[in-house]
Amino acid sequence: MKHKPLALLLALAAGSAYAAADSFADSIPAQADGVPLAYVGKDTTATTALTLTAKPSGGDAIGYLPKDSRVHVLLADDHGNHLVRTDYGLTGWAQKGENPDAGSEAFPPLETAKDEYAATLHYNPQLAGKPHNNPSEETLTLETALQPGGVRYQIYCDGDVNTPPCTFTPIAKKQAKKATRIGLPDNLTLPGNGYVYSNSSDNSPYRLRDKWRIQGKEAQNIKQPFYALGYHGTYQGRSYLQENGLAETRAEPLPLTDRIDGSNTIAEVAPGSEVTLILLRQPFARAGEAPDYSYIAKDSPYWLLLQTADGKTGWHKVESRFNADYHQPKFHMQYD
Repeated sequence: MKHKPLALLLALAAGSAYAAADSFADSIPAQADGVPLAYVGKDTTATTALTLTAKPSGGDAIGYLPKDSRVHVLLADDHGNHLVRTDYGLTGWAQKGENPDAGSEAFPPLETAKDEYAATLHYNPQLAGKPHNNPSEETLTLETALQPGGVRYQIYCDGDVNTPPCTFTPIAKKQAKKATRIGLPDNLTLPGNGYVYSNSSDNSPYRLRDKWRIQGKEAQNIKQPFYALGYHGTYQGRSYLQENGLAETRAEPLPLTDRIDGSNTIAEVAPGSEVTLILLRQPFARAGEAPDYSYIAKDSPYWLLLQTADGKTGWHKVESRFNADYHQPKFHMQYD
């Protein structure tokens, strides 16, 4: 990959090129009013190239959106920064400027290979060979490069619960006795921009979309500030752990606050009510603390942004299951 000039990278890191409301084709609130983060929830088009970053002020690049890309604005903060969601479902704070090295989030047409028990692979046919599916053995194999001119990998997926669902092995080294096999989840997208995308529920009570960079002998997760959920469901109550280790669901209302770490309850969700789960703030970090990148959502505290059936939005904190106040909200989810 070609690298961007240092001056541009420094500008992005410093946040001097944040994307104001005029970076979008439709009318978008300029900033939050009265709260640190205000929900926007609007589909629009980028009127300029945007780089998505981990922090409102810039920081590590998550992805890149060319001008005229479709984008969904999720949040506006009280400083005029905007959190957006890509078509695939990644989140990042929008900054004006090009950064193709971060991987274009405007994917080309893709094809799909699927085994019911092994995996689903969405791949770029310009870079991949023909996929091989063996239903009797519950395996799926694909040879592809992750970008034009890049290393070619054999992707092998199976239904073995004791190993990573899919492994990537460099073709040139796959005959070696100590060939590196890099493990990744089972629902993958390979658009040909140099990165791998996953949509899975590994280590989480929810399906989460992630982006990965294969670096050497490992897959490195590209950290997002939030996970975009966008799932509809029915709130059933709060689940409490009992002394015997079993969970008990109690028909209790779910309080929603106007901000993360806030105490001002603006709505309550009654058991049996329809809700939309919009965002998950994971890893969790209190103000002034560094994020905890343990990537174990089920064992770490996190915040959910929910929308009620009548359109109200608010935040709810889910404590770590090792906390005495643990009460996991229970939803009957409807996944697309």
